Amino acid sequence: MSAPTKSAAEVQRDPTEVLAEKLFIEMAGRVYSVSGGEKPQPKMLAQLSFRLAEVFRQANNEFNPTAIAARVAKDKATVNLDNVQIDFGAVGKPK
Repeated sequence: MSAPTKSAAEVQRDPTEVLAEKLFIEMAGRVYSVSGGEKPQPKMLAQLSFRLAEVFRQANNEFNPTAIAARVAKDKATVNLDNVQIDFGAVGKPK
């Protein structure tokens, strides 16, 4: 038998979405497992989860030495084509 293949949506999920999902599940479990009191709507918890995930990823890229090193390495490996000048007029002309 062959191994089950994953769809494209399962293979590449937005890391912020994955973190927000984990936060939502944890917060919903804590909020809705306690009896009594007023409970927030699930949609509000989902919005809060996404906001927390976005802020966490921004702070991670700003303060985490590993994330900073990865960003610097990526920036160094990126080619900036804004400063490249190509003379297309010379292309195709016989010598």
